[in-house]
Amino acid sequence: MAEPMKPNLPPIAGEATASKAVAAGAAKAAVGSVAKVAAWHTISLATAAALGLGGGGYYLHRDTKARTQLTEMEQQAGALEDRAKKADLAKEALQAQLDQAKEEMRKFSAGALELETAKSELAKLKDVSSAERKALEKKLADQQLALEKLKATTVPTDQEQRLEDDLKKKLADQDVVISRLKDQLKVTVASEILFPSGSAELAPGGADVLRKVAAAANQSQDEVRVEGHTDSDPIAPVLAQYYPSNWELSTARAAAAVRTLQATGMVPAERLAAVGYGDSHPVAPNDTAEGRAKNRRVEIIFKPIPKS
Repeated sequence: MAEPMKPNLPPIAGEATASKAVAAGAAKAAVGSVAKVAAWHTISLATAAALGLGGGGYYLHRDTKARTQLTEMEQQAGALEDRAKKADLAKEALQAQLDQAKEEMRKFSAGALELETAKSELAKLKDVSSAERKALEKKLADQQLALEKLKATTVPTDQEQRLEDDLKKKLADQDVVISRLKDQLKVTVASEILFPSGSAELAPGGADVLRKVAAAANQSQDEVRVEGHTDSDPIAPVLAQYYPSNWELSTARAAAAVRTLQATGMVPAERLAAVGYGDSHPVAPNDTAEGRAKNRRVEIIFKPIPKS
């Protein structure tokens, strides 16, 4: 009996989890150091004041130097916190890929086992009638075709891989996450990169990101769907006249992104779609500032157009 075929699944980068944990730990340590430095300088200044030494130039110089060091350490802590957030986003994308790979492996293994069983039955039935043999051969052919389709949806085509590589290259300097699920390629961008708070008017940096996405999309014939998402916080009263709810805000942002992709002249309108989901599809709890930041996002999804 031939060994079951194995799917050519993309590798899952398990080592990324450890590096992300290190980045998060470093961020916490840096914040702790900043707190210790702030407390030490507060005690030093209080002691100097109690001794009547607060007006001296020496202590003024020490205070200025301490404040400079404190500012530098706060900046370092902020940079480490940003790295930790990026690590969390990358971890979520890797976990989604891992879960999908496990599910595809399970389906592939079940299909391969059924195929081998059918082959074994066909080899044993040498004396069956011609009609029965043809029916069994057809079943075997159908199962073989199903396995090939499953394999095709698991492994990206050359064109899909080129699109993914091109997007990663063009957006390497941006705070985005690129992930694949079956035949869909998704670019997740934090809303703060594309739009000012509470607005659907593109920021200059956001327009630059979309131009890079359009340049990559121009190399493929995929459908491009832009999805707008928000957190669960209600719209501020001053903005409610423009966006009565998060539904309107998320839809307006998706439409603004689609208009920009079309305006570049690289993505025709018939391949574009805009959808607003409001706060109905969260990826993190909305009860923390970090969770709400993850939920405020725009997702640009590439999917091959079905052949008619």
